[in-house]
Amino acid sequence: MQKMLYVTDALQFNRQCFDFACALSNITGAMLTGIFLENPQLEQRAWETIQETAFSVSVADTVAREIRKGYCEENIRYFKETCNLKGITCSVHRHGGAPIQEAIKESRYADVIVVDPAISFSEVRETAPSAFLKELLKQAECPVIIAPEAFDDIQEIIFTCDNTRSAVYAIKQFTYIFPQLHYRKATLLHVAEPGKTLGESKYRLKEWLKAHYDNVEILVLEDANVKARLLEHLLARRNAFVVMGAYGRSTLSNLLWPSHAAPVVKLVTLPVFIAHP
Repeated sequence: MQKMLYVTDALQFNRQCFDFACALSNITGAMLTGIFLENPQLEQRAWETIQETAFSVSVADTVAREIRKGYCEENIRYFKETCNLKGITCSVHRHGGAPIQEAIKESRYADVIVVDPAISFSEVRETAPSAFLKELLKQAECPVIIAPEAFDDIQEIIFTCDNTRSAVYAIKQFTYIFPQLHYRKATLLHVAEPGKTLGESKYRLKEWLKAHYDNVEILVLEDANVKARLLEHLLARRNAFVVMGAYGRSTLSNLLWPSHAAPVVKLVTLPVFIAHP
């Protein structure tokens, strides 16, 4: 991997998630590009609020612009200084258009995106995953990594697999993007209803994984409630990196989100890598 994006709200910079992006950049040696997104609609509402208490329209406009400029420039300064201190090659792209469209355009020219799960450009408070993140996961043209709020180390890579094309694609993409993690424990996790396990495919997957990782384990769990068992297992893990396949791209019903990735993103405090063909 050569180019990683860190997508952030220009005015609300999450330093903990940024630290995780820096850690990945240090592991891979990749350039880190900060994508600082501004939301014109929210800025207009902020301008209207200031205008109500200002002496004139011109004063309100000046105050609002200076406040926005100050926050954004401070966050960009922190981004650049931190990258320099950590020895990371960096660049900054600042966008004032529709945030999701700007992020999608940037994704076409990147190897991977790192993003804060709570990033939001909505006027109402949202829980993770935000509406912005859901759209990014569906439309991004490169894999997306959802950063954790706190990070210590990567000791295990958990490849969740349901034997679909997208799941295997995600496994390959992660491996090709992070070859430096070959010495970490690689766990192939398959959770299925009783009698519907991987079958012969698990041997082919194990063979492929052993060609790329030094320590491989196959873990097959059977449960009538697949999502609950998957979450139960992941919630108990620490210092792990979760890899998952497609996020709601195949059908309209999937866009409304019955994918396994959705509850994982919402409840698990581990970094999650999501890719789709």
